[in-house]
Amino acid sequence: MHHLNNISVIGMGLIGGSIVKTWKKKKPHAKIGSLRADFADLQQASKEGWVDQLFDSWKELMAWSDLIILATPLSTIPDVALEMSRHCPENKPLLIIDIGSVKKEIVPTFEKLTKGNIEFLSTHPMAGKEKWGFANSDPDLFERRPWIVTPHGKNRDETVKQIGAWIKIMGADPIVLSLEEHDSQTALVSHLPALLSRLLAQFVEERDPDALKIAGPCFHSTTRVARDNPQLWAEINALNREKIHDHFAALLKFIEEQTR
Repeated sequence: MHHLNNISVIGMGLIGGSIVKTWKKKKPHAKIGSLRADFADLQQASKEGWVDQLFDSWKELMAWSDLIILATPLSTIPDVALEMSRHCPENKPLLIIDIGSVKKEIVPTFEKLTKGNIEFLSTHPMAGKEKWGFANSDPDLFERRPWIVTPHGKNRDETVKQIGAWIKIMGADPIVLSLEEHDSQTALVSHLPALLSRLLAQFVEERDPDALKIAGPCFHSTTRVARDNPQLWAEINALNREKIHDHFAALLKFIEEQTR
């Protein structure tokens, strides 16, 4: 990986849009590219001037880019990476990273597809909001937040260090974890709390909806993410089900022991 003059972002939702805005804030003269598509978020980003180049093909985009960030829906990342691997640039190295929340399927796919001039490296910024889409993207979203890097066997040490340096420029703190550590720890501190938030909100609505009229800060804080992006959380629950359920079972046992 050399100088990151040209960065392409595929997927202009909350995280993809925040990456674009953050990089433009940190590097005002940086160029941002993307693949031309009929998505409202991408159209908004382009209309507001955040995207400098729109390409009609993967081949053109990959020839132009120094770094490509896949910020598409979680379940689509392996297939998008596979499609990109078919257009490997011949004359220059290219790094492609993702920002997906579950690594079980992504990291093995990235290892399989890393060859020749194309290198895939999996990452995950631990940042977000309960609102989604480009309209809610934020140039300060990653400030002082952990940004996990999950290498595979074919990733070069130099690449991991350089993407760590890029993450620091973005204002975040790079943390290297294995695939297993990532999926277990994010299930514990992110996926499980979000699930409990949704379950509590649903439980109160079904058990005594009138109680919501007197709900105070404690309830609202605990259920803040209950209305978060439903598509994202459905994918996370499906792809990281085993780890989430393991922690959930252990939590229930812990609660039972603590409340005897």
